[in-house]
Amino acid sequence: MKQINSNNFLFFITVFIFFIINVLQGSYTELIPDEAYYWVYSLDMSWGYFDHPPLVALWVKISSWLFNKELGVRFFASISFSILIYLIWVLIEHPEKRKYVKLYLLLVFSTALLNAYGFITVPDTPLVLFVAIFLLGYQKYIRHKSIVSYLIILIGIVGMLYSKYQGLLVVLFVLASNLKVLKDWKMWAMTLGVIICYFPHLYWQFENDFPSIRYHLYERVSYRTYKTEYTLMHIVNIAAILGITFPFYYLAFFKSAKSKDLFLKGLNFIVAGFILFFLLISFNRRIQAQWIVPISIPLIIITFNYLVENLSVRKLFWKFATINLLLLLVIRIIMINDFVGYQFEFHGNKTWVSKLEQYLNGRTPLFENSYQNTSTYWFYSGKQPCQYNTFDGRKNQFNLSYSNKKCQEKEVVHVGRKNEKTIDSIKKRNRRILYLTPIENYRDLKKIDFVFEKENYTISSNQANKLEVTIENKYNRLIDVNSFKLFAYINDKKGKAIDTALVTTELKNPIVHSLSNVKASLLFTIKDTIYSDEEYILQLCGINDSGMRFTRMSNNLTIKIK
Repeated sequence: MKQINSNNFLFFITVFIFFIINVLQGSYTELIPDEAYYWVYSLDMSWGYFDHPPLVALWVKISSWLFNKELGVRFFASISFSILIYLIWVLIEHPEKRKYVKLYLLLVFSTALLNAYGFITVPDTPLVLFVAIFLLGYQKYIRHKSIVSYLIILIGIVGMLYSKYQGLLVVLFVLASNLKVLKDWKMWAMTLGVIICYFPHLYWQFENDFPSIRYHLYERVSYRTYKTEYTLMHIVNIAAILGITFPFYYLAFFKSAKSKDLFLKGLNFIVAGFILFFLLISFNRRIQAQWIVPISIPLIIITFNYLVENLSVRKLFWKFATINLLLLLVIRIIMINDFVGYQFEFHGNKTWVSKLEQYLNGRTPLFENSYQNTSTYWFYSGKQPCQYNTFDGRKNQFNLSYSNKKCQEKEVVHVGRKNEKTIDSIKKRNRRILYLTPIENYRDLKKIDFVFEKENYTISSNQANKLEVTIENKYNRLIDVNSFKLFAYINDKKGKAIDTALVTTELKNPIVHSLSNVKASLLFTIKDTIYSDEEYILQLCGINDSGMRFTRMSNNLTIKIK
């Protein structure tokens, strides 16, 4: 009894010490740009955002109620991570586990990427917590099938789906490991409860034309071709998320692969499912390490059980895990101070924002193609900037919330790539440069849309082509169609540029009144090029006289060329 009490004290005091370490880390480490972006989310609480569900914004909002600056973004992450450590411990059912508290603490605190969610706030931060809650409910369901188990499963699933869409994979892989749950009518009732709880987000998607679904399933990968490095990096990430102790985790995983215990079988399916699923996905996109971080939780449970039963392997693990833990502590120190001579995402953000502030002298910055720079500037300056995307830029939350209204017809400073009107620059990080271009009277083209009358056209090369469109002016001001140049970009299905043509607009009156639509014809000629594909993508892009790059002004049009 005395030893049990001693181990309990060791467990909770260690978790508390790491909680304090995480709070200090969160206080003295600069935000990474994505964290600043999620902070922007929290300024306008909603049931959804362009990239992710809303729970990450709630994590930030709760932190901001208690603190300011960086800790006002990260504090709740330190709390949720401490709860996660306890829940994983509860999930371990080994009868001798209380004798191996030190082993568990070393195991969990030396797991590389998982520990980052103790002091940074990203969608994976709430996700890993609700993965553990879901597994706790599933474990109770297998053992007892009590009402409480159904309720915990419901909370876990809803929490995962409101954290990150890949939470659905956890549910599907566990379901695949135990299809008998489909015969349980209470599970179907619980599923109905999940749908009801998730309905506000689904309705938000509907109201906003499903931006997250279109981005993640199509826009993010529509113009990418396969690269071997995508698959190779996924294989590297499988090891990197754990650290140098990864052989022990996967040895334990393979040893437990034939387990007939339903809970352990579910854990194995999660690990194998995530690895194989994203291996397949790597054939059309780059896989980020955090996408597979949910496997850390089942791997910790599986590895703990294996190490308890294998003394020789356990002794060797202690050595590697101790080294891994020390390496993680060194990395934590480097995150706070860039004394190694190379700056990472945590470094230099306050500095470049301060330099830009001095240059602006009261003017508003207009960031090109960078939700990260826009958000970082906003967080560290306390002033709302403007942002716009060029035709080839990645869409983001700023596309949904029209933030450029405050910049219209005012003097701004364009911050982005170099152009013919660039007059200055500042160093951002390492060799990265932000080029600065003053614009005296800024007017964007963001709320002018060209809507094609038909979904498909057949056009001819080396002769004039005419397309019928509706020009939609969504501004509360007049627009002059002759005030900007319009181009037709033609790409193949892989996104490779094939041709560009200047477009002439046939319109009796080039003035389009505010909040109104007009019919027009577009004339353009494409080169006599050899076209091998049956279909191509045409997109209209505009540019005004401010020196800014092309802005997307239409949806994608499928064309055939003869």
